[in-house]
Amino acid sequence: MQSQWRVIDCTKLQGRISYVRGNMRIRRDGNEGTADVPLAQVAVVLLGLRVDCSAAVLHEMARFGVSVMLCDWRGVPDAALHAWTDLPTTVTQRQLAQVGMSVPRRKNAWARIVQSKIRGQAACLDAQGIGGGGVLRAIAASVRSGDPSNCEGQAAREYWKRVFPKDLSFSRIPGKGSGRNAQLDYAYTVLRGFTIKAVISSGLIPSIGVNHHGRGNYFCLADDLLEVYRPAIDYSVAQLESTDSLNDKDVKRYLVDSVNQQFNGTGLTIPSSLNDFAQQFGLYCEKKIDRLPVPEYVGA
Repeated sequence: MQSQWRVIDCTKLQGRISYVRGNMRIRRDGNEGTADVPLAQVAVVLLGLRVDCSAAVLHEMARFGVSVMLCDWRGVPDAALHAWTDLPTTVTQRQLAQVGMSVPRRKNAWARIVQSKIRGQAACLDAQGIGGGGVLRAIAASVRSGDPSNCEGQAAREYWKRVFPKDLSFSRIPGKGSGRNAQLDYAYTVLRGFTIKAVISSGLIPSIGVNHHGRGNYFCLADDLLEVYRPAIDYSVAQLESTDSLNDKDVKRYLVDSVNQQFNGTGLTIPSSLNDFAQQFGLYCEKKIDRLPVPEYVGA
């Protein structure tokens, strides 16, 4: 496991965070007790609206390479703080290559990401003993450069109606805030934090993706790269009951752990695999490799 693996969720905290000798110190309002967390172990901090913290502690988080996500009342990130340290020495060269990447090269990368995601969704169904994997693999095989036929969307329709067999009426609605949707949203938020950290640490421009785009999204590339890891998270969510609430700390802890799980028995955790994937994407931008090697979930 990488040295920084912990996700500190302060979205529901009403209190103060300070810095004390290499630790972030958390104190709840009305409680004299404190909790110290070594910043050397922390990868991502989620801050809610009622957290009070100084510029000094934010500076120390940046110095330790911690990604800080500023979240709204739903726990959805609105903004983020990331360090400029520990970037590759060739960052300017890499970013120029990323900006100048040809459209065919971008489309090829996106096609490979979509294929990997769909095959991962098939593996998620297989791991649960659910039918439909063959349908998804057939869709994956038909993906063309840039996915002009929206095979990703076709696969999603087949996938979401199957992946939670106890919840036959389930409909994936991001931001709905209850049941399976809330569980997925929370786990995906944690995954996104690790992905943003990997993208920036690789010296890439997070706002320039290969498919995702939008004036209000600074992390388009992260949203592209994390797609291949979603099926691994979905499998973990499927092990919960739909009634398991995010108000239960054990449920949140389980979902955070699901993002820190080993990926495909390679010995790498998902965050470590993300770091490798982002570096490979940087090499692909620089034309040091001809094909983007994309990780693929193969099931539990």
